[in-house]
Amino acid sequence: MKEVYLTEQNREEKVSYWLDECKKIKAYRPFELNLKKAALLVLDMQNYFVNEESHAFVPSSINIIPSIQEISKIIQGMGNKVIFSRHLDTNNESNTMNRWWKDNIKPDNNLSKISHLLNKRAIEIIEKSQYSAFYETELETILKDNDIEQVIITGVMTHLCCETTARDAFMRGFEVFFVIDATATYTEELHIGTLRAISHGFGTCISTGEIINEK
Repeated sequence: MKEVYLTEQNREEKVSYWLDECKKIKAYRPFELNLKKAALLVLDMQNYFVNEESHAFVPSSINIIPSIQEISKIIQGMGNKVIFSRHLDTNNESNTMNRWWKDNIKPDNNLSKISHLLNKRAIEIIEKSQYSAFYETELETILKDNDIEQVIITGVMTHLCCETTARDAFMRGFEVFFVIDATATYTEELHIGTLRAISHGFGTCISTGEIINEK
């Protein structure tokens, strides 16, 4: 089942509610955002998830695009990295992702492309085949080569690629900032589940507005 749980009309109300839920899990924030040391990760904002004609369409994905664009502009203004991930499946039939989803996102398929609704100027794109954007990619090297200490997580889906990448980043020594209104998945229940888990053990859940106020 899918639902549009985030809209421009209810954004303020949802952000307030989600932040309150995160505070119930952890009353303080172990990490403090430093935009000069941060990179923005935009996960899998491809036609496969953003296009309404795709069976994998995430209904709330359209409504996180303005937030991603705003954060991207801020990070680029700091001279730091904005990195998009592009999920592509392998041809290995024994691969667990292929066996689990029984799907195949190929490079030459239009659904695999980053949505035209996003500004892709001055960004880097990494290709991945698992939930984590760190798995068998150059992401960690790019971040460390640019003296990045913090990662800002945005994109889809909250409870799969976004959460797994956040956990992986934490275990590789990066401070994680998970943007609650710039990530999306199929249902609010799945979304909140991730926000609670991240708040408890992996990073700071933060809103787009809080990032804007830091610039």
